[in-house]
Amino acid sequence: MRLREVLGRRRALYGINRRNVEMVYAHNRRGDYPIADDKLLCKEHMVRAGVPVPETLVVCEGLFAIVRTLRALDDAEQFVVKPANGSGGEGIVVVGDRLGPGRWKRAGGAEVTDRELHRHLAAIVLGAFSGELEDRAFVERRIVPHPIYLDLWADGLCDVRIITLHGEPVIAMVRVPTAQSGGRANLHQGGLGLGIDLDTGKTTRALHRGRSVTTHPESGRPLVGLELPAWQDTVDVVRRAASAVPLGYLGCDVVVDRVLGPLLLEINARPGLEIQNVNGYGIGEALAARGLTP
Repeated sequence: MRLREVLGRRRALYGINRRNVEMVYAHNRRGDYPIADDKLLCKEHMVRAGVPVPETLVVCEGLFAIVRTLRALDDAEQFVVKPANGSGGEGIVVVGDRLGPGRWKRAGGAEVTDRELHRHLAAIVLGAFSGELEDRAFVERRIVPHPIYLDLWADGLCDVRIITLHGEPVIAMVRVPTAQSGGRANLHQGGLGLGIDLDTGKTTRALHRGRSVTTHPESGRPLVGLELPAWQDTVDVVRRAASAVPLGYLGCDVVVDRVLGPLLLEINARPGLEIQNVNGYGIGEALAARGLTP
């Protein structure tokens, strides 16, 4: 590669400082950050705008509401407990089949009891996962992934991250869990990132712990050249979600349910930059390719 091309590609890359100055601070007002940081507040905006989101079963507003919350889950199964202001997957408990009164099977096979859920809900509302003095907990119906995503990793939930600027998609990837990542779609913990061609919805590249791969390091499943399901619907959900809030620069996370199709999981006003390494090109290059300017 010529020196000029190398320098051009380097200029297209965004580091933290450049991202903050040119994208985050320039397009997101600080007063609007809570819309992205508080998952329940975000869902309220999305529901008003008609953007599909996972169903909320119950909200726990504080310690006083824990007993009522657990009572609402007496006969429930296949649900997820989350902190409203958590990040990086911290504080999320995925619950599967009900084993009996006050007992469920947890994702991964272990058992969880109502007593353990009581302690976990208390930890959430006391701010253990949000760095705050207090928080809210909420329970969503568990997503049943589309078979293509389920085939990538059956013990975790793959999601699609699309970065947008003023409602227009810029660059995208799929985040795939691994055993190393503890079943979370977190790249820094050992998850996989798959680059996506925005126009076709096909995966173009895969990255694991900074190395390019073509198959899942644990399941052996192929990762490159996959045609992602409901791709145009996924992009449409992202466009609608980004347009539903006053934040101009976003990372939008979408999951694809087997029956319900694409659902917005959450938005991030300060999306990470690993998506550049996953795709093999910088955000500057992606903006230029879409005819967008910072």
